[in-house]
Order: sequence, then structure tokens, then C-alpha cells
Amino acid sequence: ATERGAALRAGTLDVLTALGAIVAEPVAAAAAHALDEPAAVAARRERAVALYARVAAAAHRAVLASGAFARPPRAGRHLYADLGPLRAGLAARGVGDSMELEEYLTDRLGTPVPGGHRFGDELGALRVRLATAPLLGATAEQRAASLAAPEPVELPYVAAALSDLGAAFAELR
Repeated sequence: ATERGAALRAGTLDVLTALGAIVAEPVAAAAAHALDEPAAVAARRERAVALYARVAAAAHRAVLASGAFARPPRAGRHLYADLGPLRAGLAARGVGDSMELEEYLTDRLGTPVPGGHRFGDELGALRVRLATAPLLGATAEQRAASLAAPEPVELPYVAAALSDLGAAFAELR
């Protein structure tokens, strides 16, 4: 356990105590274990961070290759894309705002793609939030293999998902 981890644990316990929260014993034991940051938990966290960084970077390249905009991923499991430059291609498909874009990309990609209007953007801004987790596989086994792989983007199902994402964006040019 690190000093920061101990401080987070203490702060969490303080808040839970102040709220009078009662945590079921199995959950409390699991949380205490994770908050102690044992080597296995820390190693899994590091693998997950590296996995999401690689997959988000690949998704970012696919978005940019289509002509859309996206800031480089820095943290987390989402990529925020601005499809404004693809407005003409979207309009040809009946997409004129972020609600329609959300519906179109959700149908096209087979996974929820929330429009920017859900995050405070103007309705006319063609922005979406792309989750990278669905790119890691459709089953628990595939996601576990993605986590263990030294080059997850080379796994057939990850490569196929990234290719589909790229194709969905490229067809809008």
C-alpha cells in the first residue's frame, strides 16, 4: 500500500462513517483488499491502463483518418470525436444533429455512442463519445485475453472492431 492509497482508504472510511453507510461484509472485504493495493491489483491496474491507452490510440488514428477531429486520448476509456468535418456525408444519411448522429452511429457500430448533447454540447454540434471497452471483445474471455496480450490491437477481434470503427467513419467522407 502506498501513502496515497492509505489516505484514500482513510478518507473513504470517514465519508462512509459520516453517512452511516453499511457495506455488506463480502463487499467490505473485497474493497479493503483492493484499497490495500496488493501487487496483483496494482499489476492488473497497470495492464488495464496500458491496454486502454493502446486501444484508444488506435481508435484515435481511425477517427483522424476519416477526416473527423478528436483530441489525443490522455486517460480513461473514452474518445471524444467531432464529426463536423464530415457534415456533408452525414447529411446525405439524414444526420443533422448530435441526436441523429447518436442514433446513426449506435446502429452502425452496434454499441451505444452517446451524442455530445448528453454532455452539454449544442445539439447542432456533431460530437460523440466513443467507448473503447467494446473494442476489446464481446465475451469475458476475449476481454481477459485483451488484457493479457502484449499487443492487444493485433488480436483478431480487436483488429476487426477497430477496422469496423474506421470503416464506419471513413464511409462518411
